[in-house]
Amino acid sequence: MIKFEKVRFKNFGSFGNNITEIVLDKNSTTLICGSNGSGKSFAFLDSITFALFGKPFRKINIPTLVNSVNEKGCLVEIDFSRGSDKFMIRRGINPRVFEIYRNGELIDQDAKSLDYQELLENQILKMNYKTFTQVVILGSSSFVPFMQLSAADRRSVIENILDINIFSTMNIVLRGKILSLKEMIKELSMKIEIEKNKINVQKSYIATLEKKNNEDDDVKNQRIAELETKIKTIQYDLICKNLSVESLQEDINHAKKTLKDKTNRIQDCRTHIGTLKTSKDQKQKEINFFKENCTCPTCTQPIDDKVKKEKVLMNNYEISNLEDDMVTTKDHSNSLQYDITKFESHIQDTTNLLYEVTSFNKEIEAYNKEIERIRSTMHKSAIKDDLVEEKEKLKMFEGGLAALDEEKLLHSSDLMYHEFAGELLRDGGVKGKIIKYYLPHMNKFINKFLSSMDFFVQFQLDEEFNEQIKSRYRDDFSYMNFSEGEKMRIDLALLLAWREIARLKNSVSCNLLILDEVFDSSLDSVGMDELMKLLKLISDKANVYVISHKADQLVDKFSTIISVEKKNNFSKIIYN
Repeated sequence: MIKFEKVRFKNFGSFGNNITEIVLDKNSTTLICGSNGSGKSFAFLDSITFALFGKPFRKINIPTLVNSVNEKGCLVEIDFSRGSDKFMIRRGINPRVFEIYRNGELIDQDAKSLDYQELLENQILKMNYKTFTQVVILGSSSFVPFMQLSAADRRSVIENILDINIFSTMNIVLRGKILSLKEMIKELSMKIEIEKNKINVQKSYIATLEKKNNEDDDVKNQRIAELETKIKTIQYDLICKNLSVESLQEDINHAKKTLKDKTNRIQDCRTHIGTLKTSKDQKQKEINFFKENCTCPTCTQPIDDKVKKEKVLMNNYEISNLEDDMVTTKDHSNSLQYDITKFESHIQDTTNLLYEVTSFNKEIEAYNKEIERIRSTMHKSAIKDDLVEEKEKLKMFEGGLAALDEEKLLHSSDLMYHEFAGELLRDGGVKGKIIKYYLPHMNKFINKFLSSMDFFVQFQLDEEFNEQIKSRYRDDFSYMNFSEGEKMRIDLALLLAWREIARLKNSVSCNLLILDEVFDSSLDSVGMDELMKLLKLISDKANVYVISHKADQLVDKFSTIISVEKKNNFSKIIYN
């Protein structure tokens, strides 16, 4: 479990050059109040996320985090402990600073800044920015609720919470090894074919030597002439092949330069098509909404028929444009794929020609060797010594072939085991089993917290993290169909559920929970009361901070009140 203890900063946002320190683990429930622009979010949201992840919680350009009056010396430090180790992260702008201390000692900074941040997230915090904002912070500004994340981001958050993202890392490494093994097997197959060709040529040569052992000089001269004719024929074919290779090689050099670019462009097309499909589905949902609803579910006011028709027509028009764009993009992708196929065909043609050239050179070499042998044995009665030597060479070639076959068999066996391991490491393998085990607990906690807020629906997440929500008279409801207040209850229930799962798993569990203007947005008085009950229940496990403008309504509900005031363009924290 991570226990956040203190955060300190200066020249950060609207805070000046004097160090401002906030003790994070002192009080169970704390209300932070102040006027708009006083610096509440800078102090309790942006400072923490900037120190941990190098970026603020809100959508603010990083250079503008430096105090606009002093314009330098921006520094944020955060202290926390994990187990028996105590950590301090120091991060600053003008000058740039990024340091990680474990038990008072600076962790080696030889790595690049990105690798240093990866070490912090993967080995120390055990969570990334997305997971942190789903488990620790619920805000009203740049917070993206879990139900509005993409399927990939939802899975990433859950994998972080369950501490199983190591399987994804292992799968990436494994894919690299599988690719390397396939390349090695392909290379060995080519070497085996070459070795077989050498053996066939050697056997042919030995047979020729045995046959020529008793030939007289005239017969040998005739054989030499035949071989020289064959060599000339092969040399002519070889010239033609080399010209073809040179011609194709120019195309291949160009193809290799553009192949990667076209492959990336195809991926961009697929991503674009996915984005267009998502937009189309959203437009279709809006059409269905206006076709099926006569009143607004939020304000319960009737929807004018003219407005409905205009909305439906407009969305149909936009869907038509999106479908045209999808067709155009798919045609472009098919065109790129056709080019890639053409390039790969050129590459294969060149490979085949090079193989033929190698074979021709081997034949010429073998024929020249045979000619030399014939000439050296003219006027001799036998060439037994040469036969013995060539047979020894044949044994050596056969031994080399056996070694290559054995090496290929070993690599093929490794490839089979690696591919089997790859099946286990995919989303439907080990990770799927773990998620399937924890999924009932997730749904149990979510529904428990929803009931605690008097929101009686049946909320279920499936193994792909798609929601199924059922309530009385409203079967098969989706998250987007609810009002903003109801969505807020669902978001709160999910956040609290993730914290409970993290606590059970002891993966990304921490003592800090920050709610930014949750009470100011879509919750009614009943929802506020129910949320306060929940917060009091979890306050013994976490230090809860609530940022709100409704201090007059909430002041008697918190053990500690902190005010943030801004005077002369500088913010200051006041403990009440």
